[in-house]
Amino acid sequence: MYGKKTDFSKEQETIYDLTLDLARGDFTSQLENGKLSKVDLENHLREKIDKEILKGKTLYQAFRRNNIVLFEIMEEMTNVTIGEDVMDSPFINAFVEMKNRALGDKTAFYSEGGLLSVASFAGNHWDTNRQAIDVGQEVTLPSEWIYIHVYEELERFLLGITGLERVMDKIYKSVNKYIQDRLYAQFQNAANSVPSEFSKSGNSEEAIGALVDLVQAAGGYNSITIAGTKGALRKFAGIIPDKMFANSQKEAKAQTGSIGDWEGNTLMVIPQTLKSGTFDVALDDSKIFIMGGDVKPIKLEFIGDTRSEMDTTGKKNNDQTIDIQIQTKLGIGLLLPQYFGVFTLA
Repeated sequence: MYGKKTDFSKEQETIYDLTLDLARGDFTSQLENGKLSKVDLENHLREKIDKEILKGKTLYQAFRRNNIVLFEIMEEMTNVTIGEDVMDSPFINAFVEMKNRALGDKTAFYSEGGLLSVASFAGNHWDTNRQAIDVGQEVTLPSEWIYIHVYEELERFLLGITGLERVMDKIYKSVNKYIQDRLYAQFQNAANSVPSEFSKSGNSEEAIGALVDLVQAAGGYNSITIAGTKGALRKFAGIIPDKMFANSQKEAKAQTGSIGDWEGNTLMVIPQTLKSGTFDVALDDSKIFIMGGDVKPIKLEFIGDTRSEMDTTGKKNNDQTIDIQIQTKLGIGLLLPQYFGVFTLA
């Protein structure tokens, strides 16, 4: 259970809880007037901030006096919720192992060792070849800071046209989108580390099947997951004769862009993303990745040391704007299994 680092008053705790509800998209909170819609909750939060924090002063004066409390609410909210939406994806649930130091998780990840070789011999002696036991190792991710720094016209902010709850909603969603895009791109980096024996190319179902069989046999996996962008999985489906599609596969392709399963193996869509500041796709639409069904090669850790700062005086930039910045610390890494495959569709 996450213990907040900040001791809020009862009134401030209510505002914090309402902010969490909005960030999580939970608009069914039971209050005195019953269930609330998103608009109702936003209005209710604004009223609470006005009454409990601003206490009837003008917004300019009140923020100048009480902005520390608002910073702490933003920081606590970011620590608790920053990873919740990130994991709301079948692909990320399947391939990302996440830890949150703010929630008390142990920060090291464990890398499983390989299987032992078993050999036969005639017996009646101890003069056999020996091997070291590879029990794996613990790995700690390098950490990095990410941030969002925004501004808005002071007058629009003071009039409530751009309210704090709206600013926080944008920041929260943008940070989560950034992290998700990083995770998708990180998975593609596996193509740079695949052993040559497990890197194949071609345009036939048989060639893909042979690589799947090799990975499954080498890793001793009970099941296999094949991941690729929708573009890659469309190419993959294109080399499978339509007459081999079951009705369920046709329905899955129409609904998700993937036929869902192939020869008992799960097909997983990697959501496509764009290169920063461009309209160019970032992920390769020609590669599919073959992984053991229980392998999570991407590691993500939230450190929880979130920091925020707001300026409503215009002194920093010598203009009539509010200035809001939120920084948080995380670690992202790729811890690849010993056996996996990458197939490039020609």
